[in-house]
Amino acid sequence: MLFPKNLYYTENHLWLRKIGLYDFCIGITDFAQKEIGEIHLIEFSPQEIIRKEDPWGAVYGINKTFQLLAPCDCKIMEVNKNATIKPSYINTDPYNCWLFILSTNISTDEFLTYNDYIEITK
Repeated sequence: MLFPKNLYYTENHLWLRKIGLYDFCIGITDFAQKEIGEIHLIEFSPQEIIRKEDPWGAVYGINKTFQLLAPCDCKIMEVNKNATIKPSYINTDPYNCWLFILSTNISTDEFLTYNDYIEITK
């Protein structure tokens, strides 16, 4: 499985790419997309402000449904509409098909590093 070293991760298999002082792109990891199988639908919650561990959507695949849980207290800045139009793109390129952009003021220390994430996926 592929896990880029320059990203942050969560225990519920999300990746985070820092794109600004307080902003991150978020997607699901290669590990998650393999567990889900071919993805055919993504749904997002309409709420703008979400709390850590709150559900904010779901990814539906051939093998299972994957509940998307907020990685931290944050504000949703943008949803990737292309991901909802062609959700199977996540299966072919999980680290370039982001789901949404969030803004938060928490430290990146709250997330897993590459090495931490490797350990939980063994």
